[in-house]
Amino acid sequence: MNRYVRVGLIALIAIATVLTPGASTAQAVERTVTYTVSTRGAVAGDLGHFSAVAADTLADHRGWALGGTLAFQQVPSGADFDLVLASPAVVGNAAPGCSSTWSCRVGRTVYINDERWRLGTSSWTLGLPLYQQYVILHEVGHWLGLGHRDCPGGGQTAAVMQQQSISLQGCLANVWPLIAEREQAGRNQGVSVNWSAIEQLYRALGQADGALGPPVTWEKPTPDQVGQFQHYAGSGGASIYWTPDTGAHEVYGAIRGRWTDLGWETGPLGYPVTGERPTPDGIGRYNHFNGSGGASIYWTPTTGAHEVYGAIRARWTDLAWETGPLGYPVTGERATPDGVGRFNHFNGSGGASIYWTPDTGAHEVYGAIRARWSELAWEAGPVGYPVSGEYAVEGGRRSDFQGGSIVWDRATGSTEVLLAD
Repeated sequence: MNRYVRVGLIALIAIATVLTPGASTAQAVERTVTYTVSTRGAVAGDLGHFSAVAADTLADHRGWALGGTLAFQQVPSGADFDLVLASPAVVGNAAPGCSSTWSCRVGRTVYINDERWRLGTSSWTLGLPLYQQYVILHEVGHWLGLGHRDCPGGGQTAAVMQQQSISLQGCLANVWPLIAEREQAGRNQGVSVNWSAIEQLYRALGQADGALGPPVTWEKPTPDQVGQFQHYAGSGGASIYWTPDTGAHEVYGAIRGRWTDLGWETGPLGYPVTGERPTPDGIGRYNHFNGSGGASIYWTPTTGAHEVYGAIRARWTDLAWETGPLGYPVTGERATPDGVGRFNHFNGSGGASIYWTPDTGAHEVYGAIRARWSELAWEAGPVGYPVSGEYAVEGGRRSDFQGGSIVWDRATGSTEVLLAD
């Protein structure tokens, strides 16, 4: 159980996020902002569509709703600000500094350029529907008191207040405001931010200065629609994954690389149920996952990152994980050549393995007995698959197999093969 315990702030967050949805627990609205929707000038865009996109965008927990503490309500008149789908000529004449090419905010009026609304821009790389959400968030961000920002660094996610319509400046196109932008909007509006579970963990891990690095995506639903995830630029790649049952956990570097190879959360390991942790001996690192029967990836500098799961992992657990006679995995789980069984190899002294079949279950074989079994062609030889782990007998050790036994003599160091009658 100590492998699942984490002290300090991150532990408290991990416990809390098991109970929270992607948008954290519901929090009372602290302020309601009202707005009108209208058109000005000759526009070709549909007002109903414009109004619906605005409502969905402004209500999304990832945006200026700040996780639910700031609510946006459309009203017929007398609003805090006016959201206007305007012709290029209207925008260009709205105020000095506005242009007929782009959208613009003037006082309490947020102008969305109809031409940009319908056509997007050449610099935007994510398609028109996402551009429409971006341009609303960008211009409403100005009304909320946020100014323009530059790209923080090549390959990083752009701020929503970057002029992405004009140039990405080497950044990745991004729809939703970054953590710092949401913090500033909250301060400007005098409300708190109800951070999502993923944001809570990312903040606790040091944000861009931590192991995960800066974000390279916004928070998105997983393909199976069960959870949420966000990717980051940390060395070797980094992510945080969240589900209602597992909470939010980070996975990065070589362990994430192996998890990726196995199909992410749709593969046999499932979702992470811990972040990356050091092993008790201080040599390696691991993540646990919620795959059927339990699943893990273990890494050391000498063995690399390898998965172990299901019945094989359960047997390895019984043998004290990496501190037992088998040591760390040096392969992931593999199919045997005959297609009947599965196995993992480990780095225990003299070599170590666990073999499993539906009929025999999972059993370890290691050291001198494994070496002799290997000489006999493994499971394809005369003794077949192991049906017991190694156990003590008078004068030595023994493992039983489908077709007999292999016995090791402590005094001589020799092994003897005992075939069944």
